Amino acid sequence: MKDRSQKKVNIISIRMSDDERDAIQKLMDKRGKKASFIMREAFALFREQWELSRRMEA
Repeated sequence: MKDRSQKKVNIISIRMSDDERDAIQKLMDKRGKKASFIMREAFALFREQWELSRRMEA
């Protein structure tokens, strides 16, 4: 029987240019983090900015 306390893992694939991939690689090297961490962090920043702009529109 599966343990229901485990989080479901979702995978999202994106296409990016070599320059974008190089920029992510530099961040990975500098911070010692995996690409998934960098992308989750980038999404969190994007979502924060988006929610802020939505509040300012209202």
